[in-house]
Amino acid sequence: MPNEVSLALLGCGAVTRQCHLPAAMDLPQVRIAALVDSDIKRADTLRRSFGLDCTVTSDYKTVLAYVEGIVNALPNNLHVPVTLDALQSGRHVLCEKPLALTAASARTCCEAADEKGLVLALGMQMRFHPNQRVLRLAADEGLLGAITGYDWEYGAAWEWDTSSGFYFSRTKAGGGVLIDFGVHLLDRLIDWFGPIEQLEYQDDNWGGGIEANASLDLTHNGRYGRVNGHLRLSRTYTLKNRLLVKGTKADAEVRVGVADVDSVELHSRIGGQNIKMTMAFADRPVSGPIQCYVDQLSNFIESIRGAQKPLVDGWQGLPTLKVIGECYARAKRIPEPWAELEGASTGVHA
Repeated sequence: MPNEVSLALLGCGAVTRQCHLPAAMDLPQVRIAALVDSDIKRADTLRRSFGLDCTVTSDYKTVLAYVEGIVNALPNNLHVPVTLDALQSGRHVLCEKPLALTAASARTCCEAADEKGLVLALGMQMRFHPNQRVLRLAADEGLLGAITGYDWEYGAAWEWDTSSGFYFSRTKAGGGVLIDFGVHLLDRLIDWFGPIEQLEYQDDNWGGGIEANASLDLTHNGRYGRVNGHLRLSRTYTLKNRLLVKGTKADAEVRVGVADVDSVELHSRIGGQNIKMTMAFADRPVSGPIQCYVDQLSNFIESIRGAQKPLVDGWQGLPTLKVIGECYARAKRIPEPWAELEGASTGVHA
């Protein structure tokens, strides 16, 4: 069709197979020009399973000459070098989270995009969940009263269908549950409540590997004043999987994951009775499992066309990466008294 935007999808693992590629197939303004993966067989299997007529290659540099943009869904340690190569070649980039393993490297990517006048969007699909805006509206309209704090838990036994297994390598992933899924939650929290000015962090990494469980106490200072909150993450067991925002008039509950990304529940007392009210956009259909990826990719395409701006650009990813870097630098170990040796330290990691 006229005005199609040609894209190359780099990395043909689970997130591309289950999310990015189905989202691209849902958008008529997207033409998938290439699938790139170090495993050619995996890339070609994906091409055939979706009935695509496109290039399949293991060398991403060969496709930069004839596409307008790329979706960088490679392992985390490859985000920066590949993103920089694409930007230097004049290609727009939608990069999976995290943009980089350090805030300094992410800044380099942002500056390169600005210098070239290119779009650098960040794969924070949860920002496209309708309940992100619903909670903002409820708080801005004073339905919660003064916000007094929040508690957010997200966790379950690991079950992601990883193709490369890079998630379990500190060198390739940069860390564990905090940089993998915590990056999404921190990004949303900063968007709602403003910059984080104080933090305390604990995890279960004993010094040489990656964390499977993490706990953060955070203080924000933003549009609602100072807000204290607690964030708990796990890859080993199921938690409450909800955000509870506490207010002087009402509490707001936001579910995480695919349970319900459209609505926010308000809990209050009226006439001495506990009342629950569900808030959602009345004119929007219920979101499907990949709708946030469709919305994210559509925003990227329209940003390339100049009709929109990225909802989450590279610069917006910097505060979150700074927080994660500070967490890892100041990490203390979650107390595990049943595993302690006499005289063993429970302080900062080695």
